[in-house]
Order: sequence, then C-alpha cells, then structure tokens
Amino acid sequence: MTAPTPHRRTPLALAALTVAAACTLPAAPAFALDAVAPAAIVAAPATLASAAPALADSPAAVLAATPWETTGAIDQDGAPVALDHPAVANFVGWAYYNPTGNFTMYNLDDTPKMQGDWEVAADGSTRTITARDADGAPLFTRVVPITVLTADEFTYRVIPDASVPDVYYDIIHTPTTHQEPGTVSPAAVLAATPWETTGAIDQDGAPVALDHPAVANFVGWAYYNPTGTFTMYNLDDTPKMQGDWEVAADGSTRTITARDADGAPLFTRVVPITVLTADEFTYRVIPDASVPDVYYDIIHTPTTHQEPGTGLPGEGGEDGENPGDGAGTPGTPGTETPGTETPGGGEGQGTETPGNAGGAGAGQTPDSPATESATTGQNGASPKNEALAVTGGSAPVAGGIAAALTALSGGALLALRKLRRSA
Repeated sequence: MTAPTPHRRTPLALAALTVAAACTLPAAPAFALDAVAPAAIVAAPATLASAAPALADSPAAVLAATPWETTGAIDQDGAPVALDHPAVANFVGWAYYNPTGNFTMYNLDDTPKMQGDWEVAADGSTRTITARDADGAPLFTRVVPITVLTADEFTYRVIPDASVPDVYYDIIHTPTTHQEPGTVSPAAVLAATPWETTGAIDQDGAPVALDHPAVANFVGWAYYNPTGTFTMYNLDDTPKMQGDWEVAADGSTRTITARDADGAPLFTRVVPITVLTADEFTYRVIPDASVPDVYYDIIHTPTTHQEPGTGLPGEGGEDGENPGDGAGTPGTPGTETPGTETPGGGEGQGTETPGNAGGAGAGQTPDSPATESATTGQNGASPKNEALAVTGGSAPVAGGIAAALTALSGGALLALRKLRRSA
C-alpha cells in the first residue's frame, strides 16, 4: 500500500486531534437546556393567554373588569340631570359585577342596595339583572339597553314609561377603585391610612372653624396602627396622645383609651362614627350629654403626612398625653363626655342586604391589612439577580473549556511540525 503523502497526513492528524478535543468537552447542551427551562415555564402562560382576547374583549368581560360608579345622567335631549332627580336617583350608586355572574350594588353612602345575577347580551346591546333576596329568591328582573360599554364608560338607558319611549334617561357610570362595602372591616378601613382633620360642621350642617373652642381639641394628625395602638399629633406636629383603639364591628363607634408613657390608662372615649370610608372618617362629639341635639361632626380625610418623629408614614385628633416616643410636652387630657347618639345612616334604594357583608367583632383587635412583598429568589436574591447568578455560575466551565482548547491547539501545532519534519 502506498504511504499517505504528507499533505494527507496533516488533515488526518488534525481530524483525530479535533475528535479528541471534542471528547474532552463537558456536555454543555444539558446545562443550556436547564438554563432555558425556567424561561420556557414563564412563557407557557403567554401561550394560554393568547387565546384570551376573545373572552377579554366580550361585552360581559368589559363590564366585569372593574367596579362602576354612577357619575352622571342625561335626558333624551342630552341635558344633564342631577343624580338626586327622582327619575334617576334609584339608579345611582356603586356596582360590582362578578365574572361568575353575580352582582352587588350599593348606594353612594355605602348602604346596601341589592344583589343577584347579571348578564350582558353577546352583542353588548342589553344588560339584564335579576335581583334576589337573602335566600336567593328572585325579586324582579330588569333589562336595559346599553348605549355605551367600554373600559372607560358604561351607560344604559331607562325609560320610565314604556308607552312614551321618546322620554328616557341615560345613566352614566365610570370605573372606580372604591372598595366594595362590607368586604373590608371598618377597623381595617380606619387603619389603612393616616388621617388629617380637615373640617367640622355643627348640628345644622354649618361649617365650623377648626380653631373654634368646641372643635379645636379634636384637630390634628391621627395614626391608627393595625395592631390596635394609635398616636395623635397637633397640626404643628407636637404630640397629643397615644394609646389603644378599636372600632365596632358595624362601624358605628370608635373607642380610644389614652395611656401615659408607662402604659397606664388616662381616659376612655367612645364617639359615634357618622362616615367611615376610604375617603372620609367623621365622628360626632357632643359637648354636653344632657343636650344631645347640640353636636359637632369632626371630619378627617386621608393624608400622606409622615408621622412626626418617625420619618415614616403612619397607619391612620384629639387631646391627651404625649405619644410613646416621649417627644414634646404632654397635652391636657380632655374632659368632654363621650357621645351617645346613634350615627345617622342614609336610606338605601333597596332593602336587600348583599351576602358578603362582614367585619371584625366589637372589641377585637383591628384587622391587619394584607401586605404584599416583592418576590425573591433563593437566599433573598431577586429573580433578576438570581438569573444573573445562574448565568455567571457557568464561568468555571467556560474557563475549563477555554484552557482545554488552548492546550489541544498547542498539541496540534507540535504534531503538525513533527509530521512536516518527517515528510
């Protein structure tokens, strides 16, 4: 057999070295597959979601996507109609359409209106509701034509007299973030935000200046901790008092017990609550219990004012001892008699009580609002950083591969030189 020529030996030798080099490499594709697996899992829902637009774009899904607030009404001529007009007042309030086909409605003062079942025609032309009592028995069914149904507006038409269809009213609703009444306890509502005293009215509804002697003692910043403690400050950030608080399960009263720096009780005050929503907290003070017809309603609204002395936002004033941080000069404990009047409640348009009302029992520690934390990876690292750590973790393998390739390349060059010499 004829011996291979030099130029044929070289490719054969290099091919052998290349195969040998390949055999020494780690099975990198397996690591690469593991590395991309999480991305594949994350991407899976997107595949499922791709089938959702038809459902998401349906008229029923649009209606169920948000709570709605009645914000306007117009007549057949396009003229605005007041929401307390007898022809439209019955249709005003908060509406919550559950995607499962149930609904609950409330008046704007959060009193219950009705509950039942709902549906929207496939072409979005009508909305049908069947109101039900607490036992689920049907009370009535109402079908109204829809004139607008988008993510920004839901308007339907009511015709008071079917024999006169040219006279009608369009009831306009817009999306709201208003929490459904009864789904959060009154205590949790109070603890959800710090409060600032922003107004006061007397028994006749007339505004009262915040420096008026009858109300000045109740003005300030108030921070209601979800754990059941509170701190209060004057509007100049000087301390007022600290202690414990609770709200009756039905939201009718708020009770505070002021405590000194050692935790000893100073006084307890119970006041009737007249308004408690995410947007307003108002309680009533009666200077003289023997004259209950003379009173003042102290109005508070949410604030982002940081709790003095903490540098942090608070959890939700009045008079009393200085807060537990010991800062400032103690105030003078109040002497007024706790109010005894039952807070007034607005009359609802309906008499049915939605089935999801609830709240913490009287005297219980206020509910603690749920808090979400950012998702973290192993050892407290964020998913992003964890992903970076996984990517960086393959660096030693890459370094080994590079070193092996360098060594093999050098060996290949030496073998090539020997072959050329022998030729």
